[in-house]
Amino acid sequence: MDVKELKLIISRGESPFVEFSKCTTELTDSVFQSICSFFNKEGGCLIVGVHDFGKIVGVAEMFIENMLKKFAYAMEHEFSPSFPLTPQVVEMNGRKLFYIDIPQSLQVHRYKNKVYDRVGRDVCDITYSYSLIENLYLRKRNESSENIVCPFLRMSELDEMAFYTMRKHIAVVRPDHPWLSLSDEELLHTNGFWGKDPISDKEGFVLAAVLLFGKEETIHNYSPVTYRTDAIYRNVSYDKFSQLTSDYPERRYDDRDIIFSNLITSYSRLMKFIQRNLPKRVLNKGTTSVNIREKLLSEIVTNMIVHREYTCQSPCRLLIFSDKVITENGVSSFGDRHTTFDSLEIQTKNPLITQVFQEMGWIEERGSGKKNIRKYAPFYDKSFEIELNIQEGRFVFSITYGNEEGLDDLSLFPSEAKGAALPPSSPEPSAESYRRGLLYDSRLLIAYPDIEVDVSYIDKAESVLEACMKPLPIQDMMRITRQSNRTRFRKNILRPLLKEGLLAMRIPTKPSSPLQTYFTTEKGKELLQMSLG
Repeated sequence: MDVKELKLIISRGESPFVEFSKCTTELTDSVFQSICSFFNKEGGCLIVGVHDFGKIVGVAEMFIENMLKKFAYAMEHEFSPSFPLTPQVVEMNGRKLFYIDIPQSLQVHRYKNKVYDRVGRDVCDITYSYSLIENLYLRKRNESSENIVCPFLRMSELDEMAFYTMRKHIAVVRPDHPWLSLSDEELLHTNGFWGKDPISDKEGFVLAAVLLFGKEETIHNYSPVTYRTDAIYRNVSYDKFSQLTSDYPERRYDDRDIIFSNLITSYSRLMKFIQRNLPKRVLNKGTTSVNIREKLLSEIVTNMIVHREYTCQSPCRLLIFSDKVITENGVSSFGDRHTTFDSLEIQTKNPLITQVFQEMGWIEERGSGKKNIRKYAPFYDKSFEIELNIQEGRFVFSITYGNEEGLDDLSLFPSEAKGAALPPSSPEPSAESYRRGLLYDSRLLIAYPDIEVDVSYIDKAESVLEACMKPLPIQDMMRITRQSNRTRFRKNILRPLLKEGLLAMRIPTKPSSPLQTYFTTEKGKELLQMSLG
């Protein structure tokens, strides 16, 4: 969790998805009751060391170790089913805070044998309200299939190699991880892969265990039709392919992999397929380099895997063309079919599967996929486009990547050929600007690495400067940048530009005048004329 982002969350106050706790020396029951309610509702975050009204008091440093031990014990022994969470210790204003990101669980959780749910910002004990308990079970049952109980599944039907691969990746990320000391069966039992069907009252491993660790014949027995993943490569542009008749030779594929394996093996096979059929592009910075293909496409593949509805009849496909990558995965339901990538709400569809991928280092944190795709896509192709299409039980994601123009401007280069000479790199930005995410084609961050504009608003800030070549009122600037919250617009875009002297007021003596307009200064115009080459 970035400190600047955490400050923004705290400044907005508590909400149905954000809660503060002022515990400084000991974690009280109210902390775990809130976590339980987030599990059972729609997820959220809990920040320990902050008063209800947003004042930062911090956690006493001498008690941190004991508090973390109590947290781990409670999550494993006092929650049913248990759920592995680890608070992130963040330092802010010289004080230590606990930031706990809590996903929505698709199981009903109890803390000390009591069930907690949320109504708005309030935590409610619904243990003895049988109608509310029944509604909660029905709600969870309808949200995902990973918790379907498979009462006849045995450990012998799972693939030992999948467990071995999982542990190998975890050991690289965290050599002291507690999962490494557990047997396969202990790992499943202690991490939510064992459940009880609320209707039949039968117990057993859940479907997530089959999907993650099952042998191919096991997966076929429990999910015979819907599980297949089809990876297809065609060496033709997407538009040209769409116009070809069905009998035209180019409609055939140039490479294909039909995958029935468990998800751990599937991920590896999909990444190998991508390596065979997409050009490698590398960001060169000094003595280090970043493989943009791996960074970007691994996010796209993991999103396809962890957000898929595994009982949906729609196919799961990875389609690669010479200028576009498309993923299709089934969904059970989706509220807004016209959702854009920017407005897409982050919701953990399969928490058990997501948790394993996180521990292996294949996913950073909840919401990281959307952030990293935005971060790395401009490096893979300067004129990238992202599209979403949600219809008839399918979630279709596509990203255009084929335009080679402008890659040198971003210090990107194909690097498949061994011994190929590297093109000259562009002037190296400051360490601070790189740390803050100079993976954007941004004049503003290069010229003003310490500007207070949040990285996610950089493109909007530059749009304001371009639009204000003629004076504009604030409502027109908000309309151009598609911002609806005036306070947030002022804080994240308008004030930093005014502070740097890139934007100015026409009536500086009356900042709040209803006739106030803003214009781009000479300094701002020079910025817009700045070359990135």
